[in-house]
Amino acid sequence: MNAEEARQALAQAGAARAGAAARAAAPRWYYPAVGGCFLFAFASVSIDWDLIPFGVVLGISLGPMLLTMAAGHATGVSFNRYYATPGARRITSVLGPLLVALIALGLVLEWGADLRWSMAACGVVALVATVVAGRRLDRAVTEELRA
Repeated sequence: MNAEEARQALAQAGAARAGAAARAAAPRWYYPAVGGCFLFAFASVSIDWDLIPFGVVLGISLGPMLLTMAAGHATGVSFNRYYATPGARRITSVLGPLLVALIALGLVLEWGADLRWSMAACGVVALVATVVAGRRLDRAVTEELRA
């Protein structure tokens, strides 16, 4: 490989990276939908004991997984947006423990203090936190891919 071929390869790699950065942001519906899955998982505890398995399976695992696949199909770029860059990892390192803390708080209030609908209220907070963190995450990933 000569110097000219190396320059062309670098130019192609830079163009591919710029193209990926332009399509890296999730569709507008992605984070509200993932937050809605979390809300369903949280609210299933408040609604009925029998819904808890469905809330866990659909709201925490299957729903977000299918939405991530759909977002990858819609944008044409498939990657783990929560861990793709150092900035994304920093945001996720705050969002993840926050969601776990909301689960713990909701369960203590719902079952320990017998405050009905506490888990659903924590689910609303989880939805808002997911949307806000998701928008910040998209900005961080896009900026870091462009840099």
